[in-house]
Amino acid sequence: MNWKHGYFADSGYTYGFYPETMPWRLHWAAKLQDHRTNLQGFRYLDAGCGQGYNLIIAAICHPDSEFVGIDFLPEHIAHARGLAERCGVQNVRFIEGDFIRLAEDPASLGEFDYAVCHGISTWIAPVVRNALFKLIGQVLKPGGIFYNSYNTLPGWLSMIPFQHLVLLEQKSKSGKLAIEAATADIDSLRTLAPSILKALPGMEARFQNMKVQDTSYLLQEYNNEFWEPLFVSQMIGDMANVKLNYLGTATLPECFDALLPKDLKDWLFTQESVTMREQLRDYALNQSFRRDLYVKGGNKFWTHEKTKFINETRFVFNPMMKLPEEGAPFEIKGGILTISGKPEIYLPLLQFVKDAGIAGASISELMARLTDPAERQAVQSTVTLMVHSNYLMPLTNADASGRQITIKLTEAVLAGAPYKYLPLPVVGTAIAMGEVDWVLMHLTLTDVPTSQWNKALPEVLKRLGRSLLKDGAPIFDAATQNQIVDGLVKTWVEIRVPFFKSVKAI
Repeated sequence: MNWKHGYFADSGYTYGFYPETMPWRLHWAAKLQDHRTNLQGFRYLDAGCGQGYNLIIAAICHPDSEFVGIDFLPEHIAHARGLAERCGVQNVRFIEGDFIRLAEDPASLGEFDYAVCHGISTWIAPVVRNALFKLIGQVLKPGGIFYNSYNTLPGWLSMIPFQHLVLLEQKSKSGKLAIEAATADIDSLRTLAPSILKALPGMEARFQNMKVQDTSYLLQEYNNEFWEPLFVSQMIGDMANVKLNYLGTATLPECFDALLPKDLKDWLFTQESVTMREQLRDYALNQSFRRDLYVKGGNKFWTHEKTKFINETRFVFNPMMKLPEEGAPFEIKGGILTISGKPEIYLPLLQFVKDAGIAGASISELMARLTDPAERQAVQSTVTLMVHSNYLMPLTNADASGRQITIKLTEAVLAGAPYKYLPLPVVGTAIAMGEVDWVLMHLTLTDVPTSQWNKALPEVLKRLGRSLLKDGAPIFDAATQNQIVDGLVKTWVEIRVPFFKSVKAI
């Protein structure tokens, strides 16, 4: 087998951001599940870093720590190194490497407090996967934490026949054409012999979702020769072989078993084996994607430490998020779960944090404003759900400035780069940015008078080959366009500019 090891390496992956991999999020998830991690001066490994954008965001948010990214595609490493240099990020380095070779000399990498592997472990050949896990087991420090997200069963059962068709079509067609041909095959079956879609009802929903998904993602998802979703019990067994024990989940809502239906929760916890409990949980929820945390040796808190650390953590309000309509619940999706948050609980909490401004509010301060013992006890989980859904962000580095990063990334986007997230070092994460947001950020940074923004916004979009959209379609009516531009500019000036200033992004 050649250097590709059966991996589809004919095109690069997306320029994504994965909030669960951010060091603070890993630190918080581990803390909730009673494992102590270090958040200052740590070393962090991204095994399969792709284009490197996600890792660079993490490095920007933690300038006192060291980040290393590994990927075997030269295209990915070239982009990652170029972006890091452009942004002046000096605490990150990227290695073009093969996990099989690196596992033979792990000492060359040193030891790490955190290691992450996002999405790839069920896309690669078994021999490569075994080498990857061996490498992680060797370089992770005792007490270190490993994040491994991957496709799992039974949730992916419905797409196994489709992926098999993609591989068959790929014998005579290129990657994208193979996906299109396999999709056409299923379309024909839908009409001529629909029994397979009736037997696998999840297939139809995934096909609908494919229509809006990035082609770069689809190629990596379906065109790999060794694409193989795994049962969680298999993954737990593989991890145990390299001294890594299952800790829990990195999907924050799933940290709280009380959010499961009560009868299901009670039944699951009759299982003495963690492996059996997690496998049955996946069956019950039809889980298709897991974000697992493993540890190389437990590092538990002393009795009173965990509560103190959690209660002292401060959070700030994110004004970029749109609140639900009056009286409507907060619909929070956490993995396969959907939680309906009561507005009478969530809104006052958010308002309290919002009123605190950039100083934020701690969990202990939020608890102090409540008299009901049940509501006080629920603050930790409520805040965590609000972080997961981006209504709240942790105040991790109040003195950090991200202005130069904002300038460099805005310049790159205006030059055509497909970046969709802006790092905010003050809060240890990144925030989603649409094309209009980047243009308005450009106008802000270049000191164009706000009185000219209504005219400048559509002009800059036009130069970029873009146009304003309404319900996904371009707007040609001048009056409608002006009305939409007025609203966008007003929101940016009144809400987003003060927020970006408060977090030192501009």
